Amino acid sequence: MDETATATGSTQETRALEPPLPDYVDWIVGLLVALGGLALTVGGVVLLFVVDRSVLAEGVEPGRITVGFVERELTRAEMVEFSLAIIDWTGLGLLVTGIGMVLFAIGYVVVRNRVHGRTEAGESAGSFRSYAVTGAATSGLLSFVPFSPLLGSGLAGYLGRQDTGHSTSVGAFSGFLYVLPGLIVLLFLSVGLFTGLSEIAERGLGLAVFAIMLLVMLLVAAFGAGIGALGGFIGGRLAAE
Repeated sequence: MDETATATGSTQETRALEPPLPDYVDWIVGLLVALGGLALTVGGVVLLFVVDRSVLAEGVEPGRITVGFVERELTRAEMVEFSLAIIDWTGLGLLVTGIGMVLFAIGYVVVRNRVHGRTEAGESAGSFRSYAVTGAATSGLLSFVPFSPLLGSGLAGYLGRQDTGHSTSVGAFSGFLYVLPGLIVLLFLSVGLFTGLSEIAERGLGLAVFAIMLLVMLLVAAFGAGIGALGGFIGGRLAAE
């Protein structure tokens, strides 16, 4: 019992001696989220307000769409309506997601500054949510690297192990946050597909497509949380060594 207590006390003392993350890290995280949001906002503005609808309509040709085992020949007019519905809803999704990310980044920095202001010198101002956001932002920064969510959630788990002791759960939350913007855009795209198909008198097919897209979104969310949990577990184990 004494040896166990001594070992536990030694581990806690080691963690207590580990320096907390400097407050400028939160500014970097907020900046990364804001930049990502601005990029999505620009994309949404381009699709909604810059793309010339008349020019786009002139370039659209009749064609065939295939959904599962269903094929549908579309006239030029139907293809124009279908394409414009997808573009409009996708652009709106990018715009809403981008603005939301910018507002979140501003709020995150404000809240974290207040937390740092209330924290005594030498103490950690980290929390479950801040570690998850830091991991998600890191995943976004390293998005050009294969399995970047594994790296970002690993960082979240490593940090979360020191203060919260919930490395796996903080990693899973980080992975989910990373894919959340994509899920929102997918939701708007799904509405666009449903709207486009409804406008060409294929409402039933539109409902089927919408249901399939919801299933895809669930799989993406599960993948993000799952790989995040794995990364958090690995990060926690590394922190414990």
